[in-house]
Amino acid sequence: MRIAGAAAACLALILAACATTDVNKPLAPAAMRNDGEFISSGGYRYAALNNNDRSPELLVLLSISGGGKRSSAFAYGVFKGLRDFAIPVNGAQHRLLDEIDMITAVSGGSFPAAYYGLRRDKIFSDFEPDFLRRDIDNYIWGSYLFPWKIGVDANERMAGIYDDLMFHGATYADLQRNGSPLISINATDVTYRLVFPFTQEYFDLICSDLSSFPLSHAVAASNGFPILFTPITLKSYAERCGGRVPGWVRREGARPALNRAGVFANGARQYLDPQATRYVHLMDGGIADNLAMRSMINAILILTADETVLKQANFGSIRRILLINADGQASNFGDGSKEPRLSRIGQVFDAVTGTQIDRYNFETLLLAQSQLEELRDTIINSRCRVGPVVDGHPCYDVQSTFVHLSLADVSDAAEREHLEHVPTQLTLEDKDVDRLIAAGQALVRESPDLRNFRASLLPRPEGDDRPAAKVSPADGS
Repeated sequence: MRIAGAAAACLALILAACATTDVNKPLAPAAMRNDGEFISSGGYRYAALNNNDRSPELLVLLSISGGGKRSSAFAYGVFKGLRDFAIPVNGAQHRLLDEIDMITAVSGGSFPAAYYGLRRDKIFSDFEPDFLRRDIDNYIWGSYLFPWKIGVDANERMAGIYDDLMFHGATYADLQRNGSPLISINATDVTYRLVFPFTQEYFDLICSDLSSFPLSHAVAASNGFPILFTPITLKSYAERCGGRVPGWVRREGARPALNRAGVFANGARQYLDPQATRYVHLMDGGIADNLAMRSMINAILILTADETVLKQANFGSIRRILLINADGQASNFGDGSKEPRLSRIGQVFDAVTGTQIDRYNFETLLLAQSQLEELRDTIINSRCRVGPVVDGHPCYDVQSTFVHLSLADVSDAAEREHLEHVPTQLTLEDKDVDRLIAAGQALVRESPDLRNFRASLLPRPEGDDRPAAKVSPADGS
């Protein structure tokens, strides 16, 4: 009874904790625009970043799923695999990792994404000791079990821990200075049940400046599992932006009610209304989208909303589009169907959260592939309006490739079952971290879809407009 009473008291303290507000700052008046297309200039957004000499003919996108440290370790293995995967670019061999333009990540996937965005290749020497091999769960429980921690907001404390371990005071201004790729860390707005990415496009909607926002707080919001943590809360300054509405919201909001772009834009309008939205409460991004794919889809919708935006992002030069999803989730749904009742609290959490977080992923993958094909067609139409030949290539020579790298694709059945049963907590045994990293590297190395993408980059004989030959899984790399 004493243990149960202590647990109840801890839960009451968690639920009663007040989230800190005003972590975010308002946009400066000088940053606001009056052209009707954007609310603000510059900032941490795709079109405003230095592209760091990435090929203008390639658009490479990476999304990283949630799934605790299991997903973090698997995604880190994918990063290592992409580092070692060479592709031909303008007659030279480049690392595929260096051609990534945008990374979207959620929950456990946000740790390696944010770390790479900030520290780049130092991820390969420092991420394991800084995070993967640390006992993070010990920090979490320490927030509740020690009397001097009482009254401290749990997610604010975790943001401080992540900052101490990995980010050391970094803000989005630091990411902006690093340039491409854009790192979109995603949380869930628990009021509107919407994906909320930490990009300037979304901070524009609440007239806020992302550049001064701590990177650690974005990661904490993306990992803020309900009940265990309280939300990270943003304050809206929408009344300061004088009723400005981004062009993509105006145009897409005029579409039919059941159009995805229209629904997306109308959701954004809720943030623009200062009477409707005064605060934005953010929790685990996996609640809305555990694949980090819907935020990628939304980013594509923004970038392709208008010819002006398309040109600003220099999409007219793109000939090859690659979207990779690093999926560290488990495809199994547990053994609850074999038991007469769900008696353990873990089983109940899995049953409640898994329905939303895992069950609809297949539909999300189909939607992402459809949106990718729509992006390809939009670019083709834009190029062919310029002329039949663009930059020495037929205007229609644009290809898209979707690659899903999943634990479910690990070829060894026993290894696959083991990895899918690795828990989603934030502390793992070193041997499981090693196996997850190895799986991520192997799936990149052995992917037939990535080989086909690489083959599509090879020069063709003059006059040969045939599609590039596909590479079978048995072919060498």
